[in-house]
Amino acid sequence: MKKFLYTLYLKLKLDFRNKEILITFYIVPLIFYTFMSIVFTSIMPETKETLIASMSIFAVTMGSLVGTPGTIIEYFKVDIKKSFKSSNIPLWVIPLTSFVSSFVNLLFVCLIIFVTAPIFFEAEKPLNILMYFSSYALFLVATLCLGIILGLYSKSVSKLTMYSQLVFLPSMMLSGIMFPAEMLPSFLRYIGLIFPATHGMKLLSGETVDFFSVIFLVLIIVISLFLIIIKLKKLKYENA
Repeated sequence: MKKFLYTLYLKLKLDFRNKEILITFYIVPLIFYTFMSIVFTSIMPETKETLIASMSIFAVTMGSLVGTPGTIIEYFKVDIKKSFKSSNIPLWVIPLTSFVSSFVNLLFVCLIIFVTAPIFFEAEKPLNILMYFSSYALFLVATLCLGIILGLYSKSVSKLTMYSQLVFLPSMMLSGIMFPAEMLPSFLRYIGLIFPATHGMKLLSGETVDFFSVIFLVLIIVISLFLIIIKLKKLKYENA
């Protein structure tokens, strides 16, 4: 436990000094939030009802699918794995500390959006705050699990970039955060259901709990944990 806490402390410290983390977790999401909020509320005033949800989903999806996998693939380089092994630190510490660090960073970013959007853009706050943040936490965990899988299973940074964009871009276009999903052709709406962002939008912008979305996100978490455990066991066997 002490080794995990110390590794987590180092991870948080390094992440706050990492320029890539700063860009993918803070700068890009907050710039996107600022400019898109100005545009959306100017041409479509009704977007004030879902502005907090849509901008939070963008921040989570970008941080989880673009930022988190990059930190994991860096940690699993041969020289770093050797240092972990020599220090008797188990490999599961790497994805777990990355998960906790990303969760803290993304929660902070979304709190910024949650607090400032009503002040600067007259965005409507969720009616049920507890339900909103419970749904947000579930969506965040599910998306981070996908990001960890991308980082663990990608064999190079170039392939990771391609895989991340293959999930990130459709998530943005088909989830309903850029425009109402009802405007899409039916087959694209069905394709959008395979991405967590679509279900996150339903949960964060809805007045009641969408149980299908909850079950879908829980299923993503369970399957992701299974795949993560398999990969970590394989890496442990390779390094034995």
